[in-house]
Amino acid sequence: MKTHLITPIILAGGAGTRLWPVSREETPKQFCRLMNGESLFQVTAKRVSDPKRFTAPIVVTGKAFGQVVEHQLAECGIAPRAIICEPMGRDTAPAIAAALIATSNTSEHQPCLVLPSDHWIEDQEAFMRAIKSGVDVIQDHSYLVTFGIKPSHAETGYGYIQASGEKLSLHASRIGRFIEKPSATLANKLIRDPSTSWNAGIFLFNRKDILEEMEAHCPEILAKIRKSVSYGHWMGLKLLLAGAHFSSIAKISIDYAVMEHTRRAAIVPMNPGWSDLGSWEAYWNHGNRDERGNVIEGDVVSVNTRNSLVMTDGPMVAVAGVQDVVVVANHDAVLVTHKDHTQSVKSLVERMQIDQRGEHKKHLGEDRPWGRFDSIDRGESHQVKRIRVDSGGRLSLQYHHHRAEHWVVVSGTARVTVDDKVMDLGPCEQVFIPQGAVHRLENVTEEPVEIIEVQYGTYLGEDDIVRIEDIYGREQEPGTDVAA
Repeated sequence: MKTHLITPIILAGGAGTRLWPVSREETPKQFCRLMNGESLFQVTAKRVSDPKRFTAPIVVTGKAFGQVVEHQLAECGIAPRAIICEPMGRDTAPAIAAALIATSNTSEHQPCLVLPSDHWIEDQEAFMRAIKSGVDVIQDHSYLVTFGIKPSHAETGYGYIQASGEKLSLHASRIGRFIEKPSATLANKLIRDPSTSWNAGIFLFNRKDILEEMEAHCPEILAKIRKSVSYGHWMGLKLLLAGAHFSSIAKISIDYAVMEHTRRAAIVPMNPGWSDLGSWEAYWNHGNRDERGNVIEGDVVSVNTRNSLVMTDGPMVAVAGVQDVVVVANHDAVLVTHKDHTQSVKSLVERMQIDQRGEHKKHLGEDRPWGRFDSIDRGESHQVKRIRVDSGGRLSLQYHHHRAEHWVVVSGTARVTVDDKVMDLGPCEQVFIPQGAVHRLENVTEEPVEIIEVQYGTYLGEDDIVRIEDIYGREQEPGTDVAA
């Protein structure tokens, strides 16, 4: 890399549905722990964490996921430059503009690498060689670079890019044209053309150059983003963009807004073992297959099964005498489909939305900065949870408008605050927390603490929490209730 460190801009605002039941509306694909206990977002952040090549990352995500981003980066030991929280999704052009404008004190010649947070790359060295080629292009020619993936098959779900005959360097060419999600016939023709690549949505440009091109081709986006940043609210390293200005921006990708119009668009092909992991079939393709072609994860018993994906983080799953199937089990849902029909999972999720089922939206349990909770049982006026608080974990000091709670310690020593009383409780000890009482649960020991919580009340939603104090910087906005 010639002069400047590269600033990663990681786009983590998507809400994919094709990896249901692991991915849900409130736990998008990029934050699911699919890669040996790590999320795709964490793997992406670590990919661009070498301090000799990269600055601290700028992350753009949805308002609901700012806390998740903070927590998952902290697990990796990565401190972000900023976390930009969008009030709603508006595609990649506004997201990139927000990242650039919110960090306006950056050098105008700073190289910026835009990365989706939910892609898989097997060959890090090939990836870095392509990035280096891209840096040479933006420094020598002031072009905007996109990275194309060598197609492995006639995929109709991806966009394609054709390079022109004009070379800018040994590895880079000017872009001839963009092709959006072609028909099967056209896709088969495109993959035989050596100038054609899949569009992976990975970009590299100098800050000055991309802002000049956005000013020329989509000035209204920049104007509204500037207002949204100016009227936004910083909470530590997190910026909550002002919704009134951001919501008026039309959804538009950086391809449509800039790359298809600029005369400074270049493509650098690469082949780093890339996948967008957009289906369970793709996950199987990149998994560790056994001698029968199966990818097995979790508590699974398999007999006479071939070329299948079977995974569970809930009940034991037994499969026998099948092939080319996908079985994915959670505590609250099970998916069974043929491996050739995994793209139909999106249709299943749409059916759940129409039927107003909750399984498309959220899991029974969630990771939190202090540990985890899992819902065990729920009725009209009660809910039972198992709560784990890790060493040093401390829930926010809070109260509830609509429910009372009963806590029973099952392991470890829990420090409990109820109004002005603080007590340490061990296994089988319990405490009642009346509706409206200010309370907190924390773990000041070296061992995890687990409790069973029984809630009773007229409303049991996670938004019936009024946070008074929180050590994780999850400040509460005026007039809102926030989940613990």
